[in-house]
Amino acid sequence: MRSVTIAVRRCGDVCIIDIGGEVRIGEPADQLRRKSRELVAAGERFFVLDMLDVPWLDSSGIGEVFACYKRARELQGVVKLVLKGKSYSLFTITRLDSVFEIFDNVEEAIASFST
Repeated sequence: MRSVTIAVRRCGDVCIIDIGGEVRIGEPADQLRRKSRELVAAGERFFVLDMLDVPWLDSSGIGEVFACYKRARELQGVVKLVLKGKSYSLFTITRLDSVFEIFDNVEEAIASFST
C-alpha cells in the first residue's frame, strides 16, 4: 500500500501539515497519527491540515483527522481543514463540517486564526 506524503511548515504560531495521497487504513493513516502525535507532543496547538492533494479518505483516515483535533483540543488548540472534492463531501456527509472549520485555501485558513 502506498504511503501518504506529509510535510510540515509554519506560519507564525500556525503549524501547517501538507498531506498528499489517499489516507486509508494501515500505513497511510498510521503516518498521519505519528506525525500529529509528534507535533502535539512538541507543543504545537494550532494546525491547518492542507488536504487539497488528498483525493480520498476512508474511515481510518477520517478517524485520524478527528484524533488530531482531539489531541489539539486537549491543549486548547485548534485544527482547521483545507479540503475540496470527494474529501470535502465525506466531511459534510459525516457532519464533521460542523466540528471543523473548512476552507478553500491555506491562506484563508491561516488568516482565520487572527480574527
